[in-house]
Amino acid sequence: MDEEIKIQGNIDINQALKEFETKSSQEQMRQTITAAPISNVPKIVQLVIKWSGGAIKEERQAEYVLLGFVVVAIGISLFLFFGRGGPNDADLKQQKLYPPGSSALQ
Repeated sequence: MDEEIKIQGNIDINQALKEFETKSSQEQMRQTITAAPISNVPKIVQLVIKWSGGAIKEERQAEYVLLGFVVVAIGISLFLFFGRGGPNDADLKQQKLYPPGSSALQ
């Protein structure tokens, strides 16, 4: 208890504690502000910029790359869906159609 009275009575220690508290609170405010930058750029655009290896530097360029990717993906999907769906003309000529009730072994 004697130590507490001596510390409270010491003006230099109290002043140093106050300075430390103000400096540490200011440092915490700086770290909080710099630690959480708020960005309006979507994550997918950030990934395109990051994975481009430096070729894409702006948000607008990354958006155009994503748009081109979507157009190519839709084009490939349409080709696979419509381009290979039905039988070829050569397949139709090779097939022999028999009327109902007739024997296919003739």
